[in-house]
This record gives sequence, structure tokens and C-alpha cells, in this order.
Amino acid sequence: MSPPADSPSSARGRQLRIGSLNIRYDYHARHPVLSGALSLGAKVGLASSGACGKEERYGERRWAERREALMDLVRWEELDVIGFQEVLWGQLGDLRELLGEDEWGFVGVGASSLSSSAPSTHTEICADPNAPATGRDDGREKGEAVPIFFRRSRLTLLSTTHRWLSPTPTKPGSKGWDAGQPRMVTLARFRDQGGDGTAEVLVANTHWDDRGLDARTQSAKLILQLVAEELAAARAEGSAEPLAVVLGDLNSPAEEDGYQVLTGRRYPHEARVGVGKNDDEAQTSCYDARHELAVRGSALAGPGALSRCARSLSSLPSSPSTSTMSTELMHPLSSSCSRYGPLNTFTGFNPSDEPKVIDFILPLANAAFLPLPSSSSPSSPSSLAAPPSPPARQPQWKVGKYGVVQHFFEDLAGRRPAGEEGREDAMVRSDHRLVVARFEEAVERSGRAVQGEGERVGAREEVSAGGSVPPS
Repeated sequence: MSPPADSPSSARGRQLRIGSLNIRYDYHARHPVLSGALSLGAKVGLASSGACGKEERYGERRWAERREALMDLVRWEELDVIGFQEVLWGQLGDLRELLGEDEWGFVGVGASSLSSSAPSTHTEICADPNAPATGRDDGREKGEAVPIFFRRSRLTLLSTTHRWLSPTPTKPGSKGWDAGQPRMVTLARFRDQGGDGTAEVLVANTHWDDRGLDARTQSAKLILQLVAEELAAARAEGSAEPLAVVLGDLNSPAEEDGYQVLTGRRYPHEARVGVGKNDDEAQTSCYDARHELAVRGSALAGPGALSRCARSLSSLPSSPSTSTMSTELMHPLSSSCSRYGPLNTFTGFNPSDEPKVIDFILPLANAAFLPLPSSSSPSSPSSLAAPPSPPARQPQWKVGKYGVVQHFFEDLAGRRPAGEEGREDAMVRSDHRLVVARFEEAVERSGRAVQGEGERVGAREEVSAGGSVPPS
């Protein structure tokens, strides 16, 4: 959790820790017949996944076995806001209880306040932050939800909007394009209680379809449109531009069109050959927190840690801003470019060497976010126009840390069911890993927060410890 804005440790400005985690839906609750068969297998010496011996550490465990260990991981990261995916009705209650209802609220609408006959309003105000989340199948309790949990001591909920990823986004349960199932996005707007209490944060949590390629592309366009509408509403109220973050399980690797549309094709080195910009793509787009991390490191950071940053910057056209950043990043005593943890965000429940990064934290390209100069412009010439100048008292944020958190740990004997406490085995907590980004308010070296346009300021912290990430 971020320190209060007036604490001695917050001289660098506010910090906001945001996470995304697909918890894997409760398979056994949704498929009770198969669940019964697995229960019988467990009684004759098989693990709940049907595996045994050395391999019993792998395979999908019951939600009742995974839930506490999974939420231990979330609590350890001390997040301020997190978006979950694949949350069934029963799992939602577990999340509320395990995270602590006094400390955490979550966005949603009452079960009776959203139905197929609901008016197509821009936003549903959520007066009760404990109102149930919305299931994607019927807008009530059926199907998976994409709730956003937030720390009450840090964020005040202003409004929430639920939309379905389809040509009829206000119709609960609607399925779009070539999608195999109904899909949703939850948008929540908050007021940050840190600083002067006027800054706002917008979070959009989504889970894209795993089958429909066109559905993922169209979902990207729709979400960018919905985010733009939320920002327009904030501006109409006289608010400074909110920090806007799209996050979730996109089921779209970086080389695919869905991701490329969402990020404005500003990372063309990751695009699949033949994927190009279409005329109907929105001018609004996001950055990827993975690629916007510039950390001022310690003297222990050698040139090898900077090689990827140096290579990417060396290919850029020369300009004062890129020249300055290039010099700073390639100096081994001043900076490093590092992500924490493994590369893959999706692993399944069994060992696999197949690379799969499909869970993302993507800050929107607006006046509230300061990107690295190397990616400040999308690849499309039509999108090269400079963003509008931010208003006075406009907070600006940068990515200070980014990491993918390991979800497989040895010796979970204390979490075993009654009668099996002595079994010292391991367990995969979910088939996705938790993705975390720490956003830091940009400050001048004097400690004063940057207002409006300003120079990109490197984060003042040591190199993050932990697993290295292979070049992407």
C-alpha cells in the first residue's frame, strides 16, 4: 500500500500499486459431475487434479484448496487496486472475506439494478461499494464477473459502469462478433485520497474472448471508446485528467491485432507480420507498463542490465529528448531497466515452456501519464499529433515498477485439508500469474510534484530484486 502523501517516505510523490489476476473460475462448482469423480479419485490416493506421485504438485486443485494461498499472494503485494477475472458468484464472497471487507471495497451494481431492460445510461452510480458484482451471462449472478477491488483508505469510489463486449454493449449477456461466450468490461472511477484529494483514477478491468480473433480486435476498439467517454465525463465536471489504466486477461498476445489496436501500434516490433492499422481504429490508445519502466538504479547495475534499453533506444531517430534519455539509460552507475519476476503471465496448471503473455496493465495515453520518450508516439503517422497540454494542477504519473509474481511455492503443508497436514507438497495457485505495476507521481528533484508538461523524471530507487526476464 502506498504511504500517505504527507509522510516522510513519500518525498518522491504518491505511489499507486495496481494489479491484475485471473483467479481461474471454480471449475468443480461449475462441473459438479466431474467434481464428484475427482473426489472419488482423491479418496483412493489421487490428488484432486487426478495426478499422483511427483506430479501431484501440478494439475488444477479445487478452489477451496487454492483460495487462501492465492489471496495470501495478493495481500503480500499491498496493492491499492486490483482487477480480478473469472470470478464466479461463490468466489466473489470468498474474495471479500479473505481480503477483508473493512479494508477493501469492490465495484459493482445491485443485482436488481441492471437487467436487459435497463436504460442505456452512461454510468451507473454505485452508492454501495459492497453491492454485488455483475455476472456476464445475465447481468446478475450467472457467469463470470470482472470485479475491481480497491483499498478504502486510499480510493473513494465515484462511479462504475458495466458494459458487454458486443455491438449492443448495454445488453446483459450479449455476445459479440465471433466470440464463443459473453464478455465484459468493468470501468470504475475513483478519487485518490492522497495529495490534495482532487486527483482521479479510472480503471477498466476486462477479460477478452479466447476463441474469437475479431472479437478481441473489436473489444479493443470498444474499450477505448468507453474509456474516452469516461474521460470526457470527468473533464465536463472540471476534473483534472484521470490516470486511466486498462488491465486484465486479454487472451491476446502482443503480436496479435487486439493488443496492437489497444496500444496504438506503438510497439511494432512485437506485431505479427501483415498486421497493420485500419482506418476505423481509434486515435485514443494505451501504453504497456512493461515497456514504460525506467528505474534509476544502484552502482551495482552493470552494463548488461541495460543492454535491452540501449538497443531499443539506439534505433530511434535522434532528438534532444531521446538523446538525453539514451545517455542516462546507458550509464551503468545511474540507471537500469528491469522487470521483476518471470516473463509469462499464463502458465496453465502444468509445466510448460510455451511463452504466453496475455495479462496486461496498460496506462492510457493522456495528460496524466508520462511515457518514456522512446515510445511517446504510436507507429502510425496519423497518430503523431502531440497530446493536448494538461490543465493546471494536473497530476502526472510514470511507471516505477513492473513485475509478474510467481504463483508456485513449495511446502504448503499448512494449507492441506484435515488429516493431510503432514503432506509437504506444492501447488499452482492459479493458471495465471499476478501482474503488478507501481505508478509514481512525477516530481521534480526538489520534491515538488510536476504539474502539467514536464521533463520525465527517473524513479529514485534501487534495482528491483528477483528473477530476470529474458528479452521479449
